Amino acid sequence: MWIVMAAGVAILSTTGPQASPRDTVPLFASDAPLELTLEADFRQLRRDRRGETPERPARVRVVGSDGDTVTLPARLRTRGNFRRDPANCSFPPLRLNLEKGATEGTPFAGQDKLKVVGVCRPNRRSYEQLVLLEYLTYRAYALLTEASFRTRLARVTYVDTSGEDEPFTRYAFFIEDDDALASRMGATAFELEEGKNLPPQYFDPVSSARMAIFQYMIGNTDWSDVAGHNIQILDMGGVAVPVPYDFDFSGLVDAPYAVPDPDLGIRSVRERLYRGWCWPGLDVGPILEEYRTARSGILGLFQTVPDLDDGERGRAVRYLEAFFEEIETDARAQRTFLRDCRPLPR
Repeated sequence: MWIVMAAGVAILSTTGPQASPRDTVPLFASDAPLELTLEADFRQLRRDRRGETPERPARVRVVGSDGDTVTLPARLRTRGNFRRDPANCSFPPLRLNLEKGATEGTPFAGQDKLKVVGVCRPNRRSYEQLVLLEYLTYRAYALLTEASFRTRLARVTYVDTSGEDEPFTRYAFFIEDDDALASRMGATAFELEEGKNLPPQYFDPVSSARMAIFQYMIGNTDWSDVAGHNIQILDMGGVAVPVPYDFDFSGLVDAPYAVPDPDLGIRSVRERLYRGWCWPGLDVGPILEEYRTARSGILGLFQTVPDLDDGERGRAVRYLEAFFEEIETDARAQRTFLRDCRPLPR
């Protein structure tokens, strides 16, 4: 539970089981793109842009384990903030709600609620490249820690049952549900009340520093662990662990609409800025060694998606290489992670 204190601060006080070994579920057991068809009234969904939006009837057509196409009853609703605004994206992000009892024998067995990250503007091929880059960003963090969201790439054919739009096929990816992530980690997922913060001292310093270095690696400043902004907070036995998501404002993805907060003093999302905390006595050397060890795996991810343009692939790899060169030695890295860290509030 959260104990809400004065001055807008929430205190974590529950205890929970320790993390369990990673299990396997069909949806996330493979990295091969999943082929499926999503049918719904997308004309209505494009209008569902404000407040708490309703769920709309939908159907998912996917090949089951017996090789036959299966039709799954489902519901869809729009979600998110920035990308749900029609001024920013003509096609909103979605949340898929499946009927659990109907998914057995399909890639969705055991799933119910899933975020769907799709194209922001389906009529522009460059926006599909952003989907692939963001998907690979999730995959990169998963190479560093189990406390990360699982993802599955998909080729989705969208069929508008209203008849307004012609069917189209684009890349998208599914993101593991918050509660499924917490269950896998033997933790509890929490959402802070609006306007409430969790003091940084309640976070595990190693997990916090690992996450902040990752955000620096990808050039992302659009997050706040204490406010739970683009961070899912897990309670791991009374200690908070931050799990990042939503990377479209990062320099690695570099979406056309992405701009940094002017208060941060950087001109572009491609300009890196470290926003981690100054943890007294924390040796970041072992964390940096995790990154050095994962270097080839992270860079190799960008060779695994054939439809990622060579230009985008090269740009992404060069951007990441600059980070790895910066952390080649602890002495070089300390200039960033010790000099530029944020002092813990008293």
